[in-house]
Amino acid sequence: MTAADTRPADLERGIAEKRAKRLATTPDRWKGHFVAAWSAKRSPEGVQTSSCSPRRAIKAFCLECCGFDHKAITECTAYACPLWNFRPFQEKAGGVGTTEAPP
Repeated sequence: MTAADTRPADLERGIAEKRAKRLATTPDRWKGHFVAAWSAKRSPEGVQTSSCSPRRAIKAFCLECCGFDHKAITECTAYACPLWNFRPFQEKAGGVGTTEAPP
């Protein structure tokens, strides 16, 4: 049994409505990331049972935060964001998109 199995029906409907609204404003190019992240499930033992990785869920979050502009994610200055070090579209060693915050 997953957490979703124990939620009241009205909560499930509310979640579905909010996700539908968000998906309606998401560019077609990126919708798959959101659908995959929302379909992620875990077994009662805590084992992930879907194909969505944390990396893909982070990509969806960052895309939405930066207005679906992957270049803006590379240049992100939200250094206090807990996902900043994990954001996608980074260059490997220094330069634009470095994974180290400036001093």
